Amino acid sequence: MVAMKCTQHVKLWDATTDSLEFGDDLHFACPIKGWNFEPVLKVHSPDFKIIAQKPSNWLSGTEAAAKISAMPTTTPRFCDEWWRQYDTPTDGFVDSSGTLSRLPLRLESTEVIVYGLVDPKKMWAEFEALDEAYVPVLVGGKAVVTVWFNNFTDTDCGGAYLETWYNTFVTPKAESQLELPYDSPFSAVIQDPRSISYLQRVVCSEAPISTGAGAVAVESGRSIWGFPKHPELGKISFEYKEEMKKVEFEASHSGKKAVSLRVDVPQEGAEGTVTIPLEVATGPDSLIGGPRLGATHKSHNGSHQVRYGVAMKCTQHVQLWDPKTDSLDFGDDLHFATPIKGWNFEPVLKVHSPDFKIIAHKPSNWISSSDVLERLAKK
Repeated sequence: MVAMKCTQHVKLWDATTDSLEFGDDLHFACPIKGWNFEPVLKVHSPDFKIIAQKPSNWLSGTEAAAKISAMPTTTPRFCDEWWRQYDTPTDGFVDSSGTLSRLPLRLESTEVIVYGLVDPKKMWAEFEALDEAYVPVLVGGKAVVTVWFNNFTDTDCGGAYLETWYNTFVTPKAESQLELPYDSPFSAVIQDPRSISYLQRVVCSEAPISTGAGAVAVESGRSIWGFPKHPELGKISFEYKEEMKKVEFEASHSGKKAVSLRVDVPQEGAEGTVTIPLEVATGPDSLIGGPRLGATHKSHNGSHQVRYGVAMKCTQHVQLWDPKTDSLDFGDDLHFATPIKGWNFEPVLKVHSPDFKIIAHKPSNWISSSDVLERLAKK
């Protein structure tokens, strides 16, 4: 919604005195040049004034709760007691398809996570080209990248879906670059509170029995958090084998292989397994949703960059990566596999979480009117 006030002086277009010519740039001129544009009127406003309101897609928690209460009831969901603190939405967002996402957004899943080390210069080159305000955290001179294999069993996107992503860790480049020692593969699990998660690529897929949640996850993820989720759904399978002792994961995108994983699942109580019960809440701006400006002009397929916070509860079973039993192979699709294949990714740890629960908050970029006034008063 907008409001405006102005004076407009309007006159017929006069081809004897007026000219309008479009060039040949791909973004602006090329589309309209093919539309047979014919000028008919010209307008001059010497005193144009306009304001743009907050997008109507954003709802208050009360409005979101009212819409949710009007929806058909289903079988009980999000039954773990941990979810009770998030029963009441704080906000809502209606995406371009008309689908409501209640916030905090709730997701529960089983997860496999692979921690790896990469060449920091090769990894960060394309993001540095976006004039990012961050630099990668270094561990033993390497950057850390985590590849997630997500088997979402229920979500506020409308049910189950499958997904894979990878992210690195950064700090503001206005500060001294964070350099940490590498003492063992467990050093890849960065504990320093200055570290910020930076999401790089995501591919989503519908679950075998589809509820459409994968498509909703793409739309809401891009619209709310600027996640670099490619608009085209991939095809993903996540399967447990041998009584949940192994996981086989396959993902393709745009008709090409994205990634495959074969891994012996770390078993609780087994030799070499470290089991970590987690219940954490990050700060409101501890994660970065995607590359700066969405980087759509650089083939990142994001939307916009925001900061946000999460809370999670899970059990993580962690083991050293074992190349004798574990394999991770990136394919040749352009969105997901091609970038990371050039970074010399070296797996060092594998993690399995059988009970992963996470919520994502509204981006911290949105602030209240009182916060706006306070900031303006300091200028």
